[in-house]
Order: sequence, then structure tokens, then C-alpha cells
Amino acid sequence: MNSTATTAAYADASSDTSRLDTAHADALQAIAGQGEPPLDIHDICRRRRASGLTEDLALTECEAQAINTRLYGMSAIAALLVGADEEGAFKLSRWLQGGLHSALYALTEDAQAVLHRAHEKAAEAHKASAA
Repeated sequence: MNSTATTAAYADASSDTSRLDTAHADALQAIAGQGEPPLDIHDICRRRRASGLTEDLALTECEAQAINTRLYGMSAIAALLVGADEEGAFKLSRWLQGGLHSALYALTEDAQAVLHRAHEKAAEAHKASAA
């Protein structure tokens, strides 16, 4: 792709991102007018995306299975928490909800740790091949 086409592609992507950010800011303003500020998942994802994983990763079977197992666990916990919301089919005690939130956080952090270790290995391999 020539540099003009590349620049145009980046400009298109940039304007799309700008429109999404504007829409996101408008939505936050509307929600904030209704009381307590909401959890900004969009901002959390944006900060996470900017925080690493810049190499192509090759995961071992064990690493892939570890991530997959944690994702299944997160899915099951999310299903329980969604089912127990205010209009859900059942109620969970605050203690159980807190435990599920803690487990969800731990599974997420653990899966990210596997990815970051794989990223470190990939970065070291990239440095070794460049030397």
C-alpha cells in the first residue's frame, strides 16, 4: 500500500474512533445526569489496550487451555450475576455476590498474566532474532 493510501486509511480509522469517542462522551453525559457516575468500561478497555501486547504471540497448548478454562469460568460467573440482577430469576446474598466478583477479578487477572508472560517470551525471542 502506498503512503497516501496508508495515510487515508489511518485518517478514516481515526475519524471513526473520534466519532465513537464523541458518542461515548455524549452517552456518559446523559447517564451522569441521572445520578452517580457510571463505571466507564470503555475507558478501562482503552487503557488496557494501550498497556502492552505489542508482539505476535504463540501460545503453548497449556497456556491456551489455561486461558480457555478461565474464560469458561468468567462466563459462568457472569451468567450467575446476570441471572441474579434486580429483575433476575433468583437472588444471591451480598456475601455470595462479593465472592463471585472477587473470583471474576482473579480469573481475569490470571488470564492476563498468562498473556503477559507469553508476550514477554515473544519480545525476548524478537530481540534475540534481531541481534
